[in-house]
Amino acid sequence: MRNIFKPFWVPVLLLALIVLFVWKSDLATLAAGIALFMLGMFHLQDGFRAFTGGALERWLKRSTNRLWKSLLFGVASTALVQSSSLITLLTIAFLSAGMISLVAGIGIVFGANLGTTTGAWLIALVGLKVDLSIAAMPLLVFGVLLGRRVENLWKGLGQLLLGIGLLFLGIDLMKAGFAGFEGLLRLESMPVSGWTSVLIYAFIGLMATVLMQSSHAALMLTLAALASGQLLYGNALAMAVGANLGTTVTAVIGAIGSNNAGRRLAAAHILFNLVTAVVALAFLPALVRSVDWTAALLGIAADAHTLKLALFHTLFNVLGLVIMLPMIPLLVKYLMRWLPDLPSLATPTDESLSLSEQPRMRARFLNDSALLHSDTALKVLDQEVRNLAALARQVVAAAVYLPPAALQDISRERLHRLVLRAVPLEQREDAEALYERHVKGVYADIIDFCSRIDRSLRPEQQKLLLDDNAAARELIEAVKAANYLQRNLRKQIDSTQPAIHQAYDMLREQCGLAVVELGRLLDMHGDREAQTELFERYEEEEALFAEHYQQTVQNHLRDRQLDGWQATSMLNDLHAALRIRRHLFRAHGVLVEKPLAPIDAVLGEPPARIEPSLTLP
Repeated sequence: MRNIFKPFWVPVLLLALIVLFVWKSDLATLAAGIALFMLGMFHLQDGFRAFTGGALERWLKRSTNRLWKSLLFGVASTALVQSSSLITLLTIAFLSAGMISLVAGIGIVFGANLGTTTGAWLIALVGLKVDLSIAAMPLLVFGVLLGRRVENLWKGLGQLLLGIGLLFLGIDLMKAGFAGFEGLLRLESMPVSGWTSVLIYAFIGLMATVLMQSSHAALMLTLAALASGQLLYGNALAMAVGANLGTTVTAVIGAIGSNNAGRRLAAAHILFNLVTAVVALAFLPALVRSVDWTAALLGIAADAHTLKLALFHTLFNVLGLVIMLPMIPLLVKYLMRWLPDLPSLATPTDESLSLSEQPRMRARFLNDSALLHSDTALKVLDQEVRNLAALARQVVAAAVYLPPAALQDISRERLHRLVLRAVPLEQREDAEALYERHVKGVYADIIDFCSRIDRSLRPEQQKLLLDDNAAARELIEAVKAANYLQRNLRKQIDSTQPAIHQAYDMLREQCGLAVVELGRLLDMHGDREAQTELFERYEEEEALFAEHYQQTVQNHLRDRQLDGWQATSMLNDLHAALRIRRHLFRAHGVLVEKPLAPIDAVLGEPPARIEPSLTLP
């Protein structure tokens, strides 16, 4: 039923708005002011993203390594973009991508709550006393002109100017619109008073923030109503508290598409705003007296209610910080216990189960909240491709019938002993089934995620995106080559002919060495010299092995230990093993940011695969 009526909601809503606007032209002016104010905020957000570009991660590392720095970062960034909701969503994305710690994220979000007070002060000091439309017009012109430029810097500047111009114009229209609503927000005629009235106005402020998805817009609405005499001072205070609490809805929305790291931050944000709102309402009379005393101290007139509202908004947010800051260590402890990190999907959750018995795998790190900013999107994408690399190595090892121990950092001697050990039938995994269960879903999620990344990337970001896509494709090709190799291996591993058994053990060992060496490569964090040495040894040994293997097959053929059909199959399987190693090599070369060495220059391009027309039973 819901799907049947859903298409009719939009035209019905539009028709109702048209009727209301015709009936009350001031309502149309007020609605236009709110719309322009929110549109201006969107342009400010776009400008902020364009300006930060690839530098955002560097800023975060320098600005959030201490709690006090995180607080200042939250205050400054919110004051800059005038949107605590955007900063909260970005911080959830940062945390879900592993770019900041939970303590730093909590500091940014707490600081963002205090940063919202700058908007109230700007509007109270300037916005309600000056004709902002005069300043808005040139800003709009410059914003449109610069916003059409291709360069990110100029385009970002244009978005910022356009956003500020629309904010100014929206404020001016809201002031004009409220002039025709005498007594709209007054409840004196209704049989409510005291705390009931306070709670009603707090709920109105909360709903205004929820509907407009902006506490700044709700606070602007409150200040405009207060300045025009449509709202009493005491009721405006309650609306400000409700508007502050309403921002938690944004955190909830952001947490839905995030991982547990992002959800922990959303929970901290909700708790902060809830505690702050409850304390502010419970001690509202005391806070009002504190505002009056502080206003007198600062020289603010007793009837300057808009400035006193901005002061109240600042004081109760500072009160929230005073209460919550000492509780951060305890808060982090309980959040980590309540929402623990998920185990790595590339690591078996139960070692007693075979790989084929493990649950079907999907992306571990990708989440919708990371798409909010290109830096966070590329960060989680890199993490997911590394996860896919671990899965690919695991599937390759299983495809050549190597036990899980082969995935560990083991010596060559131990790997050789594992290869020589007989493989029980119940431990022989099917490579094609493993691809479907463990790799295909993760790769599909990566492809879908890449298609949703904002395409207005800087050149270096576009390169990172292309590199991660290339690495993922190479990993898939390695798994497919392992699937091909297993088709003959499955038939020949139990052969009673020593030459055949020896040849396939050599191929299995080479695949195992690739898995071990490349797994070790990713653990060499930033050790460029060791990584380069490993790559060079990897290439050299592969070339030597290819030559040695072909010579061994030729010797067995000459000694009549093999026939031509068998030798053909073994050479085909050699090239399948080389493809596995080459694709794994290229993928891991991207992941360690090493310029890809042309492995074909070392080995030569493998000849076209010779399809065996006969294989041994």
